[in-house]
Amino acid sequence: MADVTGTTATSAALGTRYAMNSGGKVSEDKTSLKNQDFLQLLIKQLQNQDPSSPMDSNAIMQQTATLSSTQTMQQMISVQQEQFSLMSRMSASSFVGQTVNYTDVAGKTQTGLVSAAAFSGTGTPTLTIGNASVSLSNVSGITAHTGTSSS
Repeated sequence: MADVTGTTATSAALGTRYAMNSGGKVSEDKTSLKNQDFLQLLIKQLQNQDPSSPMDSNAIMQQTATLSSTQTMQQMISVQQEQFSLMSRMSASSFVGQTVNYTDVAGKTQTGLVSAAAFSGTGTPTLTIGNASVSLSNVSGITAHTGTSSS
């Protein structure tokens, strides 16, 4: 990275590092600032500050507190996403053996017996209803399967 003498220029230099790879394509989301990038910016600010008007220590403390708060919020969001994913999987599993109403790909309401639930990565679980694979988000109702047949 070239020697840069200012916060704005340093920010721009870090942004372009993420904006383009060797093929000229975007390699990472350049709208978010990584923790390491924040620390690099802070170090550049300290190294390139005007000696006659040094950076206020309160401003440094405020910036590091903001970084800490942001890290904590990111961790909380991650935990909440994991909890939501687990709850979705548990919910989908509880539908197995139940009769549900769902919206099919044509937008029509259908009814069928759930025979299986599938989980893929962090996506929405899917239910197997007859020959159809239905997203859990398309289920609009559920009734208990009685298991009795009329004679």
